[in-house]
Amino acid sequence: TMSFTTEWPKCDAAKAAGIAEKKIAKCLKEGGKKGVEIEGAADMSGLTCFCTRMTEAGDSVELLEVSMEGMNAIPDPANEEERKGCSGHISKLIIGHNDQTNKIAMVAYVAEPLKDKLNATEWMKAVCDTDLGGGVGGAPAESSTATWATASISEDTDNGKYYLKFKDNALTAAINYLRDKGLFLDDSDSDSGDNPAADFEW
Repeated sequence: TMSFTTEWPKCDAAKAAGIAEKKIAKCLKEGGKKGVEIEGAADMSGLTCFCTRMTEAGDSVELLEVSMEGMNAIPDPANEEERKGCSGHISKLIIGHNDQTNKIAMVAYVAEPLKDKLNATEWMKAVCDTDLGGGVGGAPAESSTATWATASISEDTDNGKYYLKFKDNALTAAINYLRDKGLFLDDSDSDSGDNPAADFEW
């Protein structure tokens, strides 16, 4: 039996980094809510990977990691109305941005079922290295692994990397990488043309 989540290492790390607990709680809550939405979409369509933007974390990698922790959390079965997270079986790349600093943060997570087909660091590197729309830039953090990768990207106008462009390029590049690997379902892959994942809010 799967026990519910009782340890929150990313929340603890964010607290240790001096981030306000109120902010951490908001990012965890947003992750939990989005996780349930993704789980619902996966149940309908069979999607195994998902890319989306998060709003609360801004350009903080630590807070975006908290959001991912919230997305993957297993809720206490005794508290059914507090259903949060539940998407730990779905591989994800999430993006936060900050219009004041012109920076984005990204976190990629690869779930157990896809370990043989998808590598979080390679996925993140592909997003950073994309040529799409003028590219993104940056590189995965050195702490990145096969199942959990992060990146923080700053505007680099000298090299033509503009925030307003790479903010959008990153999401498209993350989806394209999955598509190239045959891991992303959309209308063009479906005989019936009826795939809820394609209509879902990215």
